[in-house]
Amino acid sequence: MRRRDIAVLLVLLTAATADRAVTAGATEKWAEARPSATTPACPGGTFRWSGVTRETRLTEVSPVVRVGKDDGSITFRPRLVRNIVPRVDTSDDGISAHRVLVALAKRLKWWDVQVLAAPGEASADRDFGSVRIDFLGHAGRYVAAQGVRVVDAGFALDCPGGRVVYGSVTTWLKTDSGASLECGVDPRAHGIEEPWVDEAYLLTCGGKAT
Repeated sequence: MRRRDIAVLLVLLTAATADRAVTAGATEKWAEARPSATTPACPGGTFRWSGVTRETRLTEVSPVVRVGKDDGSITFRPRLVRNIVPRVDTSDDGISAHRVLVALAKRLKWWDVQVLAAPGEASADRDFGSVRIDFLGHAGRYVAAQGVRVVDAGFALDCPGGRVVYGSVTTWLKTDSGASLECGVDPRAHGIEEPWVDEAYLLTCGGKAT
């Protein structure tokens, strides 16, 4: 592996792969979020979305590990930085979280709502474990970081009869973003201009690289 590749290595996993890494309770949490068989509030309503943002946020970062040129594969153990907890708030409790997230997935052009974390499915509940990277021949000080893609949005639900339900949603996409960073090597020098990567570098390497 080239030094440039070692300096900044971003690995984006597929939604299907990351979904398998989510805690075993994910299916049960989705079942809890589904509406009951009773008549839903605001049947046939139309969602209007505003302020939809997608941003990767840092969730875990490892301590700095000093690597010798003959060390080979090194195991990193990222520690929690922040926990993203999904939530759906509405002005009508009769509107289920599942219904809102189905509409959001459609708005984002994602075919499967289960790629979005349901309320209570915190990012800290993931179990991606340790990270192992081969550094053979590349001595230096390195860190490993992980983040999740967070979606924030506001909405209005137009109901029959002119009633409008307002609300907001925060969730995270079940893909994982990972970075391997070398202290002293600015990620931006390698074209990686991501705020969450900058944050990981500043928290661990003790200052901006020159």
